[in-house]
Amino acid sequence: MPSEVKVYGTGQSRTVLGIANAYLVMHPDATLEDLNQAFPGNLNSSNRSETIFIDVNDAEKFKNGTGNSTYEMFFFEKEDELITLKDGRKVAMLELWQKPDFDKIVEWAKQYNIIVAEYKDNENFKKGGFKLEYEEDTAEVAGAASNSGAAASENAADAENQTAENSEDESKNADNDENAKEDELTNEQEENKKKRAIWWIILLIIIIILLLILLLRGCSKQTEPAAVEPEPVEAIADTAPTIADTVEAIKTSFNAAQFLAAKADLTESSKLVLQELAEMMNKHPEVKLKIVGHASSDGTEKFNQKLSEQRAQAAVEYLISLGISADRLQSEGKGSSEPISDDREKNRRTEFIVIK
Repeated sequence: MPSEVKVYGTGQSRTVLGIANAYLVMHPDATLEDLNQAFPGNLNSSNRSETIFIDVNDAEKFKNGTGNSTYEMFFFEKEDELITLKDGRKVAMLELWQKPDFDKIVEWAKQYNIIVAEYKDNENFKKGGFKLEYEEDTAEVAGAASNSGAAASENAADAENQTAENSEDESKNADNDENAKEDELTNEQEENKKKRAIWWIILLIIIIILLLILLLRGCSKQTEPAAVEPEPVEAIADTAPTIADTVEAIKTSFNAAQFLAAKADLTESSKLVLQELAEMMNKHPEVKLKIVGHASSDGTEKFNQKLSEQRAQAAVEYLISLGISADRLQSEGKGSSEPISDDREKNRRTEFIVIK
């Protein structure tokens, strides 16, 4: 068992996933309960559950306020992102990590001799990754960092494979921009498209059956058509939870882009918030946003109104630079008319309102 594990990560969420895998290298017999005790849920301020890790078999039990499952929105769910414990249980980790929470868990991991040796922001929407490096019996084992040495656990091997796949994807993206755009379409988006396609096929079949019924009745000189409609409406309504869950996530997680006094320039922490917001909007292309800028009570009313409009537009332009279509965004400034705190710094902000 190594005395220290180093994590090299790209992207906040997948670096945290690397920390969890590093803990299992240090503690290969750890259970789900051990993981949640080692990394308590309060390390993530926007956590939607009591714990950071959940059993995949219990995923459907994770509900929002309307009773709909939000597992796929808030947790890693792809096979290569799951954590496999020694007892065979598959564990999913919370996916959304904002900068303050990320810094908190990086510092927390040091007590287990887990060191984030290197961290990089992922470029635009390229998939992040991680690799682990540690020594055991004087032989260094580095996930994709060294060609010698064997992986000491199944999770370390998964980290090497993941890093190799990410490197190959980035190489292909650099060679062909068109292929890069296709790679950005996630498996989750493809699954959602398939689900929508199935519902449309079902709806089309129902309509065809109804038309045949009406045609047969017309041939029999029965003038009154059979009343129908409940099933198509019910079928279409099944897509609603995705939008509702997205609205909830944006409301609770992303109204945090703040500014310096008398400035409309985005801070680095605000940019990280907007990057996560852009990633969620790409998963749900049906969502449109109105971005509302606010100012503190410093300055004249005319100055604050102009400043709030510039702040809202700065957020819009940054989202557009991340690939979000301009026709999905609106901006509005409200000056200093709607403060949320006696702390003026907190009033220098933007808010995100879902308009579809």
